[in-house]
Amino acid sequence: MTLTMADVRDEARRLHALYAERPADLVAHLSQQIGTVKTYAQVLVGLCGLTVTVTGFSGAHMIRAGSAAAALMVAGIALVLVGLVACIQTITQLRWVSQDLHDDLVETAAIVITRRNRQQRRLSIAAVFVVAGLACYLGAVVVAAMASGTNFAG
Repeated sequence: MTLTMADVRDEARRLHALYAERPADLVAHLSQQIGTVKTYAQVLVGLCGLTVTVTGFSGAHMIRAGSAAAALMVAGIALVLVGLVACIQTITQLRWVSQDLHDDLVETAAIVITRRNRQQRRLSIAAVFVVAGLACYLGAVVVAAMASGTNFAG
């Protein structure tokens, strides 16, 4: 769902009304939302790092299992790395809420909400790449296990 600028302005006005008597709390609320987006990005980065680390331990086994497992592993790692790059780009685009602080706090809120929404969209796309990469990676593990004759039934 894409929010329009009218939606953003409406949210900004509602937040401003909620914090009318406490403007510093409004700025803190907006900062917290940006912080939440950054935390989400860090979780995805951690997941990507874990995937790359596991590949170091199991990658050779998957490659020995044949070209299908190797191709799935490489595709999985490539997709995870695309997601990782998108996360890092989002994290490194630092802009402090205080840099967008205007005398009109509705305007400040609208600017920060727009940035929050843009970063959230980018991270959602990054998450799709990470999940697709993990799915390929899981496929590689399954193919490698089947090639090694592992009995899944017990």
